[in-house]
Amino acid sequence: MPPKAPIPWHCPSCRSFSTTTTRRQLRPENPNYIAIPQPPQQTLVHKPFIKGRLPVPRDIFAGAEGKDKASPEWLDPHTKPPSKDVQAKQGSREEWKSKISSMRRQNLREGLTSLKARRDTEASRLKSKSDRNQKARHEALTRPEREDDRLTAPSHGLDLEHLYKGFIPSSPGVRPDPTRDERIERMRANVAARTEASRAERASHLNTLYMNARSFIVTPAQLDSAVDEAFGTPENPVRFTGSFDGSAIEVSGNGASVWASGKPDRVQDMLNRANNVGGKSAFDGMNPVEEVNRKRITRIAEAFTGGKMDDGEAAKRYGA
Repeated sequence: MPPKAPIPWHCPSCRSFSTTTTRRQLRPENPNYIAIPQPPQQTLVHKPFIKGRLPVPRDIFAGAEGKDKASPEWLDPHTKPPSKDVQAKQGSREEWKSKISSMRRQNLREGLTSLKARRDTEASRLKSKSDRNQKARHEALTRPEREDDRLTAPSHGLDLEHLYKGFIPSSPGVRPDPTRDERIERMRANVAARTEASRAERASHLNTLYMNARSFIVTPAQLDSAVDEAFGTPENPVRFTGSFDGSAIEVSGNGASVWASGKPDRVQDMLNRANNVGGKSAFDGMNPVEEVNRKRITRIAEAFTGGKMDDGEAAKRYGA
């Protein structure tokens, strides 16, 4: 009974469910599912993968004891025909062995001669290529500088030693800038002025910090006193009552509030006080002349003392 023919196997994922046959079917996870044009690589040399490791080719001309294997001095003794001319029968084993020996001698002579010629040709080609590279390198090293390179080079090509010696009066060289001393003195004065301004600003900041530090809260007792002053005590909390006067709404009630001492200034009030318009100026509730004199005396006191002073202290000390 003859064996059954094998049933061809088809991949289930590649099976077509359409009546029209397709030449190519790829799943979405295939990297070639979306056709992406590839850039041409004309310079890419195809190097097929060689399985295994190839042995290092040996030098067939080594071991000749200083003789050239392709020369007649070495080939003649190794390819010498037999001394006895044996007349073998045609078609016999002796005739076959004689032909094989003659062919072996001929192949050895021709093989060594052709390999020597090929090695000499390759060595000559490599030597000529090396000579061309050495010549091109020597020409590039000894080539004169191009004009565009010379004009655009960052180096000025001056004699620096001669230039530096010019700044020493006892040595000859290029004369220094005649205005050099004046420029140096001006720069020193600028540096001193900046240093003094920085020192004065730092001293002013320290003095302002010292003046403002008198109202800093640094102890728990001061914190309790400030909290009691702002919010009152549990027995006598700060309370407020208010009314609507057309400019602001104040809530009435018995709860504690930080606005019991008065409502804060609006933005418009601050702008009017700064611009002195609309009857809302910095002199509201006081004599304008007294306010100007007070600020003037404060500035004079700060100039005398060299630091920041409160308006009240300046007025008390200098009689504002």
